[in-house]
Amino acid sequence: MSAAGLQTVKIILTPIEARLEDAKVTILEVVGYEWLGGERRYIVSCYLEWNGYRSQTFRLDVRDGRELDRKLRTELAKMKLALMTGYEHIFAKTG
Repeated sequence: MSAAGLQTVKIILTPIEARLEDAKVTILEVVGYEWLGGERRYIVSCYLEWNGYRSQTFRLDVRDGRELDRKLRTELAKMKLALMTGYEHIFAKTG
């Protein structure tokens, strides 16, 4: 609580678009919650676009920005591998 006895609220306006390697990530929603023992965690809803394809919206449970970066890189690698092995039908074409 602040000095005036009011609770501080942190607001993140979405969507947020960012570059990740050679892809674009769009963050649609971030919801914070307290885990067991009081640890602050976040559920991040997002999707990836790479090489003319867009992933489905997926959610990541993360502790902080570093963990989000690591998990997004893993999802991007999985997307690239799927596309390179012929699984284009599970992604949307982006034009």
